[in-house]
Amino acid sequence: MSLQVDNLSLSLGDNEILHDISFTLERGKVTGLLGRSGCGKSTLAKAMVGIHQTEQSSFKIDGTTFRPMFGKTGHRIQYMWQDPHMALSPFLSAVRCVEEAMETHKDTTKVQRREKAQALLHQVGLTPALMQKQPHALSGGQCQRIALARAIAAQPEFLILDEPFSALDLVTQKNMIALLGNLRQVYDFGLMIISHDLRTLWRLSDKLILIDQGRIIEDRPTSDFIQAPHHDLTKTFASFALAES
Repeated sequence: MSLQVDNLSLSLGDNEILHDISFTLERGKVTGLLGRSGCGKSTLAKAMVGIHQTEQSSFKIDGTTFRPMFGKTGHRIQYMWQDPHMALSPFLSAVRCVEEAMETHKDTTKVQRREKAQALLHQVGLTPALMQKQPHALSGGQCQRIALARAIAAQPEFLILDEPFSALDLVTQKNMIALLGNLRQVYDFGLMIISHDLRTLWRLSDKLILIDQGRIIEDRPTSDFIQAPHHDLTKTFASFALAES
């Protein structure tokens, strides 16, 4: 299964942010979306899940036109905000935050949803005691894990993570990278990870896309991107990553 983005352009107000963006996400594969701050990465992700609406449909799943609608097509594609608190109600416990994402599953009972939420939170490393706490009583890394469990609870075919490592210390980053690798194998979703840090992306990604000033300037398998970059900006990212690895 694949999600195709074809000739996507997007303006916000009088500013054209994205210009003729085209690429493919494969289910079961990891794509890293790389670029400098302000290049359009998050805008692209929000267009892919329907937060930003496009004038014409630029998306297809296995060749069939797909129009993302935020809050209604989460079973197909999910977005995890850079700030996990954007997805978590401050008034709900961790387990209730995850349960809430499954309330559209009409074929499940409340008991089944509670059991599934607990199982997901266990998979992302939360203890039973932490599952009963509200987000304000948890660390940033723990809230990231809850937001991840909530996103997976919708059983999406594709999952977009926006800068999931930027607010985490190095140890927590490594734990999250290992966790994402395991979850992808278990749930077989297509994963796109957005970052400005190539070092974190190359450990997980099957391919890397580099975007600059709203345009894709490189879209290649990770090994080719690192070892034989084409564009000057790609060479800059690769040289820094290799020097610091």
